[in-house]
Parts: sequence; C-alpha cells; structure tokens
Amino acid sequence: MQAKGVIRFFLVVMVLVTLIQFLMTIPTRNVEKKADAYAEAASRNVEAERRNAVYKEARTKYLDSISSKTILSIPLLKNYTYQELKGSQLALGLDLKGGMNVTMEVSIPDLLRSLSNNTPDPDFNRALALANERHKVSQEDYITLFGKAFNEVASNSRLASPAIFGYTLKEKGVTNQSTNEEVITILRTEANNAIDQSFNVLRTRIDKFGVTQPNIQQLGTSGRILIELPGVKEPDRVRKLLQGTAYRDWE
Repeated sequence: MQAKGVIRFFLVVMVLVTLIQFLMTIPTRNVEKKADAYAEAASRNVEAERRNAVYKEARTKYLDSISSKTILSIPLLKNYTYQELKGSQLALGLDLKGGMNVTMEVSIPDLLRSLSNNTPDPDFNRALALANERHKVSQEDYITLFGKAFNEVASNSRLASPAIFGYTLKEKGVTNQSTNEEVITILRTEANNAIDQSFNVLRTRIDKFGVTQPNIQQLGTSGRILIELPGVKEPDRVRKLLQGTAYRDWE
C-alpha cells in the first residue's frame, strides 16, 4: 500500500508539473501570435524578394520590445516577463527529459571585417571598437550600433569608400553615391542572411541526429542561436559536430 501511495504521489507531481508548464505557454503563445500579426502587417506590401527578411526583422523587433514586460502575474507569488517565461519553459523541458543545450553565435564584427576585406581603415576599426563596447549594454542590434558609431567617429570618411565597402560590396549595390544609411541597410541584409544560413545549416545537421523534439531558435537580433536537444546521450560529440559544421560553413 505504501508503494502505491508513493506512485500516486509522483503521478500527481508529474501531472501538476505538466499542467503548470502548459499554462505557462499560453501567455508566450499569445505574445508570439501578436508578433506574427505585427510582422505580417509590416511585410504585407514589401516586394517578394525582401518580404521574408522584413517579416523576420519585424517579428524579432516586436519580441525584443516585449521581452522585459510582464505578461503573467501570479498574485502573492511573482510577475513573469516574456523572457523569463520562455526561458523557464525551455529549461523545464530539458529538466524533465535530460539532454543538452548549446548557444552558438554568428560574430557580426567578424562578418563586417570579412565584408570589408579586413580593411585597416582607422575610422572603420574605431567604429567597430565603439560598437563592441556599446553592444555589451545595449538592446539595439549590432549593425545599428556600428552605423551610429561610424557616423560619430568618421569625420571625413564614408562606408561606401573603396577603402571600406565600396569595392567589396559593389555587387551588392554599393556605389560611389551610396549614403552611409544605404550601406548599413545592405550590411543588415548580409548579417541576417549569415544568421539565417547558419541557422539552416545547424537545423539540417540536428535533423540528422534523429533527436526527438529538438528546439532551435534565434535569440532576438543578437546573432545567437539556442539549441536544445532532449535525450542526447553524447553531448560532447554533438557539440563538436555542431561547432565544426558551423565553422566550416562560416568559412
């Protein structure tokens, strides 16, 4: 009888945990539906080749704006922001099933250096350094921070100059007449494409692992990609394979 009581106790606990987890997904799903609607409206009248990128950027912008706002209040207990609820859901999923999580990042500063062909231009490198410092405490995406930093430090230089992006991004539409804002728009597209490519490469490789219900998502506009793999038995091997794949495709 005592054994049956223990079993019933654990069954009740599991049911309660599952119910709580389900209930806590409702506010985040509501926020994500609003983000989808916002992104759909923002991209509705955009030309077809840019629609997907505009949709993703608008959706991410909406979620970033709401991430620190309370979306669930439990009287006498706690107020939960979207970011806290989303994080607790992911953590709980791994706690119940076991497994591993990896956060990988596309280095936007390295991407900009590569796109500039590692230019020694002092204004470009000062802007990178300033953007790096501000990125540590800012909620803005790196490309925006870099654009603002360049406008501050570059008194007699332009991003479209041959010494920076004028030559290397010529095929992307940069001309001698391109403004800094126009070049920044192209850089943002290139950064989004790099993140999307890395995301797709990682997702394809994860599918080959045969993991049940993997979770892979981009974290806002940071260039970071969160990967959660429930039930993985060889995390070190999987981590090396993911890192190796991402590195080869980046190069």
